[in-house]
Amino acid sequence: MSPLAAPVALALWRERDPAARDIPGVYAGTLDLLGDQVEGAVADLAAHHVQFARLPRTVDLTDRDGAAAVTALVAVRELTAFGIAVEWTLCLPRTGSGVGISTGAPADWQPLSHLHPPAAVFRDDSSDSNCSFGSRHDIAVQWRESFHAAKCGYRRGPGFIEIRDRRSGSFKRLVIRTHQHAPLIQALLRGVPETDVPSSVVARYLPPGLIHRAGRFLWWTPYRIRRWPLSTTIP
Repeated sequence: MSPLAAPVALALWRERDPAARDIPGVYAGTLDLLGDQVEGAVADLAAHHVQFARLPRTVDLTDRDGAAAVTALVAVRELTAFGIAVEWTLCLPRTGSGVGISTGAPADWQPLSHLHPPAAVFRDDSSDSNCSFGSRHDIAVQWRESFHAAKCGYRRGPGFIEIRDRRSGSFKRLVIRTHQHAPLIQALLRGVPETDVPSSVVARYLPPGLIHRAGRFLWWTPYRIRRWPLSTTIP
């Protein structure tokens, strides 16, 4: 399968508190990630006590290629999985554009609502795909207010993946037998061209939001739950 080649830039700190980020030793530098390096690289960041990451570039779902958007979303997914706070911004396509999440849906951000909430969400309602147009403060607020740990995650067992999904507001559980699809799911964790994914898999996993389309790429949305939360910590 064809790998993603678009890197994503991160600026890193060892404290979440903005007031502490100027303290010597708190700033942890910058890092450029590629899709096939994200999971291991983020695990290394967590091991070195990084607590806050900033993506300087807006994740643009109006981009018809989608490689840069998918690499960035995979990075946000893995940062969220490791409990690292992320400052990022998102541009959604204009209603009915046919590009991005769930075309024309009033809540087309919800398939991504398990990711750490973005600082701002934009809606491209212009004719020239200007991603800075039309800030949607209401989406950012809803996203932030509805976010919680383990909102959509998975755990692996011998020969299966269990997915627990609360993005819709109600609990859904799905078990996937992985003996046939393990290599494909592993590739989707990094993001792959849609042409590399069987149409039957797209038809099965795209509607419930387990995979997500950005431009010509697909990626796996649930993150791996590494520490199972107590039932009192999630709705």
